[in-house]
Amino acid sequence: MANTIDDGRGEGSSGGDREFDPTAYRVNGVPGDQAREWFRWGIGAEDAALWRSAGVNEPLKAARWASAGVTPATVGQWQGAGVEADEVVHWHEFGFTLEDAIKLKAGGLTADEAFAELRGGSQAMEGGVATPGESHGGFAGFDMGTGDQDDAQKFISKVRAAKTEVMYSYITRQWVDDEAVAWATHNVGATEAVDWKELGLQPIEAGRLTRHGETPMTVARKWWRAGIPFDEAASWIGSGLSPEEAVAQRDKGVTAEQAEVLRNLRGKELDS
Repeated sequence: MANTIDDGRGEGSSGGDREFDPTAYRVNGVPGDQAREWFRWGIGAEDAALWRSAGVNEPLKAARWASAGVTPATVGQWQGAGVEADEVVHWHEFGFTLEDAIKLKAGGLTADEAFAELRGGSQAMEGGVATPGESHGGFAGFDMGTGDQDDAQKFISKVRAAKTEVMYSYITRQWVDDEAVAWATHNVGATEAVDWKELGLQPIEAGRLTRHGETPMTVARKWWRAGIPFDEAASWIGSGLSPEEAVAQRDKGVTAEQAEVLRNLRGKELDS
């Protein structure tokens, strides 16, 4: 089954391929005041009924489950493991199976922490941000050439958990304001930060992609080849979907604005 918002049940599953028919939803037991919302998220009448039978009554939550490859038949297993819709996309993004998630979550790990351990990272990660540990005392006497080292020292103290080379990239550019702190905190170098900004991504999103070994160029190339318009790419990337999954959603009538809703919710969860 494709990891798309619609769960691939065929002609009746995709709201984006035909006109909205409230009768079909009513016949399947979906209240009339909710039918259009299910349709809006590309979930057909039969599938909406299946999600409701599985205890998922909110179209947005069903869409989020489905975007991670979860179906009405398997959603109970994830919920039984204590994984909810606001978490599942993270496990899916890192390539963890249901069995992996159950085991790792039982061990007290989040998806981000599990991935960090898998990669053998030496720093503990929390929400994609390295925890404080390094003092970077070697920067104490760094001369920015501006006569004002106070800002540089404040920057260093705020991003002391960042990699040394990342911190150095900002200091040498004399870019040490709050925006620089936001990018450096996620271990994104100064040059790359400028490019990620051009793509419309936020520091936390760029940090996640960087940890996956991605660069702004490789990401831009993937989304360009998939045919996703440049001004939509950031919304789809931020929602947690791959280029292929985004294409499938667009084909079903899901819009970039809807992807942006998922992106904003996801960002709030990662920040909390």
